[in-house]
Amino acid sequence: MTLDQIQVLQTIVRTGSFRAASQELHRAQSAVSYAVRTLEDELGFAIFNREHYRPELTVQGKAFLRKSDDLIFQFDQVKETAQFLKRGYEPQIRIAVSMLWPLPQLINMLKEFTQRFPQTEIKIINDVLSLDEQLIEDHADLALGTVFNDKGLLQTQPLLAVNMLPVCSATHPLAKIKKPTADDLGKYPQIILSSTFKGSNRSGGIVNPHNVISVQDYLTKKSFLEANLGWGRMPEHLVKEEIKKKSFAQLNAKPIETQLYISRHSGKELGPCGNFIWNYFSNGQKKTKK
Repeated sequence: MTLDQIQVLQTIVRTGSFRAASQELHRAQSAVSYAVRTLEDELGFAIFNREHYRPELTVQGKAFLRKSDDLIFQFDQVKETAQFLKRGYEPQIRIAVSMLWPLPQLINMLKEFTQRFPQTEIKIINDVLSLDEQLIEDHADLALGTVFNDKGLLQTQPLLAVNMLPVCSATHPLAKIKKPTADDLGKYPQIILSSTFKGSNRSGGIVNPHNVISVQDYLTKKSFLEANLGWGRMPEHLVKEEIKKKSFAQLNAKPIETQLYISRHSGKELGPCGNFIWNYFSNGQKKTKK
């Protein structure tokens, strides 16, 4: 059995006759008939009922055609993928995304990306404090969020800033102190995010290193704050509703402005898909500034 035989079969069914199929395929009618006959011999049953003027599918022929449609569809997808890769498009894009990054911006980009590059697999790596390591160790092609560029190996572009607000539950003892000092904050557990990268000991903004609870995502951190387990700094966009509803108290301590970047390894070339993501955010930032 060959794909050519199945394509001939589908053409006969679609055009309604052996003659019309031969014209569309630019083959002699005898060659079309031979392709079907040899396929029937291999299958062991008749595909067409030849008692009528126009070819009609037998019961077995209809069942076989339904399955052959799936095969041709998959084959067409394989051909499209081959052409996609031939043009230099990446089969996979790995994006390390900081927990600080606003998800709506990422979602909007991904909607457009999947329409333009449906054959490219997208891998999202959720990261805390280790975007540079993700890029340098070749675990990611691009990174979105806070980045350390101590080694100078990265190309970065600032995109937006996020305010990190010190907050606690409205029922926490710190919420009753008008201007908590560092000593006041140090008496209670500080819920912090530690690096998700294996072997990294990074963490930021610690008041008392002997009184911390380390987590690796903001959902857990937020839940711990709600449960009165301590205090911590949270991105403004993740707690503004809770502050508005007064279930969270914003402590009268200085907020920290954190710059978010799009980053890549300066020694590694991006393909068309990677460049689309880079330009999407870079050009969007330029428009915002204007």
